[in-house]
Amino acid sequence: MQLHVLQRSSGINAEYGPPKVIYVRLPSDIAERNVLLMYPLMNTGGTIHQSINELKKNNVREDKIIICTLFVTPAAVSLILREFPQVRILTTEVNEDCALHFGERYFGTDR
Repeated sequence: MQLHVLQRSSGINAEYGPPKVIYVRLPSDIAERNVLLMYPLMNTGGTIHQSINELKKNNVREDKIIICTLFVTPAAVSLILREFPQVRILTTEVNEDCALHFGERYFGTDR
């Protein structure tokens, strides 16, 4: 199963606009499955938002979607849960600057 969303922007104020879906390949019975959306760092939530929209177009219920991410910003959590209140988010940590935070944690420079 594959769902690829092209992220053309790098933040909320980016000049390129919202992410664009470039490829979707889902099993015919996707609406009957639980779906894990895996995305390492969720800054704005735009890419995941587009992915959930694609799943919903294919009749996947929100309560069947679980987002798995290492780090997520409060803004992304707010966006996703405001738009899709039944979606669940599984993460290690919520942090204002998840990209910087990931680098610090990964390289051990957070001390």
